[in-house]
Amino acid sequence: PPTTAATAPEPAPLPEMLAVPADTAAPPDTITVTTNKLIITLLSRGGGPISIRLRDYAYADGRPVDLLAEAVEATPTARFAEGTVSTSKLNFTASLPPGRYDVASGPMDLVYRYEAPGGGEIVRRYRFYPDRYHFDLVLEIPDCRRLGFERKYTLEWNTPPGVTEPDPETDYQAVEAVAMMAGSREKLDDFEDDTLNQYLAGYVSWAGVRNKYFTSVIIPRGVESEGVFARGYKRKVSTPDGRIEERKVTAGIEFNIGADFAVADSFTVFVGPLDYEVMASYHVDLEDMLGIGTTPFFGMLIWPFARGIIWLLPRMYEVIPNYGAVIILFALFIKIITLPLSMKSFKSMNAMKELQPKIKQLQERYKKNPQQLNAEMMKLYKAHGVNPMSGCLPILPQMPLFFALFSVFRSTILLRQAPFVWFIDDLSRGASSFTDPYILLVIFMVAAQFLSQQLTMTSTQQNKALMYIMPLFMGFIFHKFAAGLVLYWACFSLFSLIDYFAFKRRHLKPATT
Repeated sequence: PPTTAATAPEPAPLPEMLAVPADTAAPPDTITVTTNKLIITLLSRGGGPISIRLRDYAYADGRPVDLLAEAVEATPTARFAEGTVSTSKLNFTASLPPGRYDVASGPMDLVYRYEAPGGGEIVRRYRFYPDRYHFDLVLEIPDCRRLGFERKYTLEWNTPPGVTEPDPETDYQAVEAVAMMAGSREKLDDFEDDTLNQYLAGYVSWAGVRNKYFTSVIIPRGVESEGVFARGYKRKVSTPDGRIEERKVTAGIEFNIGADFAVADSFTVFVGPLDYEVMASYHVDLEDMLGIGTTPFFGMLIWPFARGIIWLLPRMYEVIPNYGAVIILFALFIKIITLPLSMKSFKSMNAMKELQPKIKQLQERYKKNPQQLNAEMMKLYKAHGVNPMSGCLPILPQMPLFFALFSVFRSTILLRQAPFVWFIDDLSRGASSFTDPYILLVIFMVAAQFLSQQLTMTSTQQNKALMYIMPLFMGFIFHKFAAGLVLYWACFSLFSLIDYFAFKRRHLKPATT
């Protein structure tokens, strides 16, 4: 397992041997590589990407999402000599002339080469693919000694994830640095005085940063890593909607330089959506970046439900291309599955209603003897074959399913900008305030739950208050949740009314008085 070690060293100024004076630095030539998934702009200054736009995902204004929107230098950067030398500060020469290159039918290679004034070179080799959210990076240094490099180097995703969603607060809340170490998902979030400078020693399968729906990850390929680090800060900033906490986080991996003082290390750099099935295709547990089902015990409890949701919803969408309709049908599907439990619950609650006069008599008779009252009530339940706990049966399988839905809808990109009907044009967002039109969906949910409880719960002195308070409480909690989750809960409550009326018509008798 990873162990906490000293904090990662801060970058220092370049040594004279590799420094490039600002007044003589060559202008950064630009190369743009366009694939079916990505639009990558690379600079010779740093020999790497300065912009990575996603062709299938856009901001609210229609522009493609740029996962390097806040980049000030090429990313990822390699640092040597205890962080004092950074490739992002060096001028490389590209193997291709400046321009735009389309990658539509097969891989394309691009090489950046830096030659030091005193001898020695650094080579960054790239390979881009038509239909993948990643590119390959090979870092080569034939002789580190000629450059003054010894011992270790780091490869860092040095650009923090920016805001991609209309609500920056929820985006910043999801920002984190994550690593997979020895099969365990490790979140690097040890902020001290609002500053993050954390290092974990151990083998690293991958490391990266994420926001609400997108991630950038470095995956070593056959390279023995020494540890992972994260840097960043958090602070309060003012926005038109009030003050929020801004988070800026970067992450990197540390490697040893071999005894031959040569480096020839390969990496896969994933830059794309938090799409479970896409990430699972890399077979390095990259899907754990979503954080679904990764917590001990509770995560294991909800994981089978979450995995089923992730698998089923996209396939339903292929048949019905509206995620709102898919969620409604999914709620109906769950209601059908839990129908036998609901029928048993209704039967038990109806029997409880019939027993209410006898229960009241017992309460009056033994009001000064609680122990005897409980014993007599258990006898009454047993004599009439009533289980007072059976009314909770439909809720039990619903709880892990509900938490799985919450976890999936919070993390996955499936519902991002997914329209439903009318004003609901994004099922991934909730009501930003109590005047937001999305609050109408919350009101619908509260009404459906209230009616469901009024008809299906046994009206006793103890749960009368619950019938009124619980729907309002759920509405208050839910109003900022994803509209897709609100829609599911509202529809499930509504379907509970339908099956209750169907059962009452066929099976239930009027309660005795």
